[in-house]
Amino acid sequence: MPSGMDKNSSFQFKLIEGVPNKESLKTLLDLYSSIFEDARIDFFKRRLTIKENILSIIASEDQKPIGFKVGYRYDETTFYSWVGGTLEDFRKRGIAQHLAELQQNWVKNKGYSKLRTKSMNRFKPMMILNLKNGFEIVKVYTNKSGQTKIIFEKNLVSAENGSSTS
Repeated sequence: MPSGMDKNSSFQFKLIEGVPNKESLKTLLDLYSSIFEDARIDFFKRRLTIKENILSIIASEDQKPIGFKVGYRYDETTFYSWVGGTLEDFRKRGIAQHLAELQQNWVKNKGYSKLRTKSMNRFKPMMILNLKNGFEIVKVYTNKSGQTKIIFEKNLVSAENGSSTS
């Protein structure tokens, strides 16, 4: 159980491998558009249908969806943790941490050696979560829209063995 999450918690976590069915897709879209003010629904739906080895995780409390995490195959050795979040009323309760742990365990079990994600400076809680979970900043760049993106990577092989990489 992650720190900050009550062992008697009523949170449930559903892992969905592959393209989500209509019901799960609707849940993911509802969460995505509720959490992100700049949500791009068509982009989100398209990415969930064209990427390989997709994993979606939905967190719920008392059957009410409250958070999610989505990722997919980046390349042969790397899994990309693409997007996720928790509804505002449920933050700081260990949900994002648990979503990250579930994703990482799944990714390791699928044989990936690296986990990769991106964030932006305006999402400080996500950046902090990444750093606390052993991710390292490997690159910073500005995209075509003028947004500064920060790329984080975690080596799952060395993380598993407790050794560090240089």
